[in-house]
Amino acid sequence: MKGLATCKKEEKFMEYVGILDVPPLRFVLLSIVQTFTLFVAVLLGLKVVGRRVFGEKGPQDLVILVLIAEAASSGLNHQGAGYWGSAASVITILLLGWLSEKTKVIRQFIEGRPVFLYERGTLNRTLMEKHMVDETDLDSAAREYGLASYHDFTTIVLEGDGAVTGVVGPHALKMQKK
Repeated sequence: MKGLATCKKEEKFMEYVGILDVPPLRFVLLSIVQTFTLFVAVLLGLKVVGRRVFGEKGPQDLVILVLIAEAASSGLNHQGAGYWGSAASVITILLLGWLSEKTKVIRQFIEGRPVFLYERGTLNRTLMEKHMVDETDLDSAAREYGLASYHDFTTIVLEGDGAVTGVVGPHALKMQKK
């Protein structure tokens, strides 16, 4: 008999699927709470993985993001909330994205501060290891500037978005002008 009662409850959840079907407010509010917690959890997970992983934007990044979206989708809204639960989830995500962009403290937490990897001829290997950057990444950045090696920089910085930038040294500038 207990199984039958559970079936009836599940059946009731499925009634709120269309735009004109209004589910109980608690289902919609639960969708908002679930969306908020998943948004924060995914954001923290991406922060733990590191800025360099997503700064390069390779094909694996798209796969990771699609799989995260798929894995999180079932937890975004309450089963019984239907269309309005989905609408509440989308609005919650948009509001959280907007807040992340407009709130300086949140934006700085997400993006992080620039990290100096190379200064005055010295590599900071501890920071390079922490942020998953190696010398080939630095040489790649040097080639983007038209330089032979990262040694031609006076400073190399890992930016908040994962990009590696540098300040070209005076010796390299003279060589470029010739």
